[in-house]
Amino acid sequence: MQFDIITTPAQLSDYLATLDNSPISLDTEFVRTRTFYANLGLLQVSQNKNITLIDPIAINDLTSFWEAIDKKECILHASSEDLEIIKQHKGDLNITLFDTQVACSFLNHGASLGYAKMVELIEGVILDKGESRTDWCARPLTTKQQHYAAADVLYLKPSLAVLKQQLIEKQMYDFFQQECELILQQKMKPLDPNKAYKSLDNLSQLDREGLATIRALAKWRLETAQARNMAVNFVVKAEHLWLLAHYRPTTKNDLKRLKLLPNEIRIHGDNILAVIANVAKEDPEGYPPLITRLVDFPDYKKILKSMRDKVKVCAEKHELPVELIASKRVINEYLSWRWKLNDEQRLTADKPKLMTGWRFELIGHQFEH
Repeated sequence: MQFDIITTPAQLSDYLATLDNSPISLDTEFVRTRTFYANLGLLQVSQNKNITLIDPIAINDLTSFWEAIDKKECILHASSEDLEIIKQHKGDLNITLFDTQVACSFLNHGASLGYAKMVELIEGVILDKGESRTDWCARPLTTKQQHYAAADVLYLKPSLAVLKQQLIEKQMYDFFQQECELILQQKMKPLDPNKAYKSLDNLSQLDREGLATIRALAKWRLETAQARNMAVNFVVKAEHLWLLAHYRPTTKNDLKRLKLLPNEIRIHGDNILAVIANVAKEDPEGYPPLITRLVDFPDYKKILKSMRDKVKVCAEKHELPVELIASKRVINEYLSWRWKLNDEQRLTADKPKLMTGWRFELIGHQFEH
């Protein structure tokens, strides 16, 4: 397998001049352990059978590359984390996405088929995945790492060609394109710090002041993590946010009694106490409403089972994975929208996945009333 390695701005400039408007196969290698943002270790690019490895450690400004792929057709596999990196560096996701894992899903090869399994299925080639967990930011890269990385883009375009033909024959290609566009739209949604608390557990066990407190603490934690480039749980653990919101401590000794970690208290103790004190001064009218769990709504389990049964029938009819059409999370999103919002709120709220696009066409219309 032949590939070029780019380690200087001049080499990058010369390479970018060769790019045309044909699809680009793209992959990234990165390290993300204690950081909020992934540390990009390598960019793999293939166009017209020419594979190129771009070294972002050696070239610290890749602006010209991100500009070069603007509005291009990009082929990726299991694109979620790659898209986060592209958005982080490029500032947008102004590309046309073809995600081969999504294509495999629409062909009923499971909801999350790995790249190596796809290559084996389509090309009959067994890939060595032994280098996947290595440190991609360490230098020099080994020969094995380089070949592993290059192989990650070698088969993307030929695999997509096969998958596309099969999707067209199955009359699923339009749905596949819709899903790829939806992935881009969701990745581009800005992260609202005021809503960061909504993904935390046990919110229904907090009173309204507790909810206001955890909302403020989650916002502070997210903004601190972004500013310091730290994973959010290395600022304050999620379970500790709940304890802080429930007990609302006022001193550092209180924080110790709640068994917060020494680093949480030493580095962030004053800020934590200030956030809690500020919420206590707020007008209670502005506190969030109490949260009712879906499981506490009448007939939730019965309705969930009924909906899942209908999804299963739909999946069998169209030969699709159940999880692609509607996972439990997607069904719960719909039920929250239907039960927790009034008619006026639903008009302005984002529609749940089940009520939009190909999902609505296949099955969502059955749940309209």
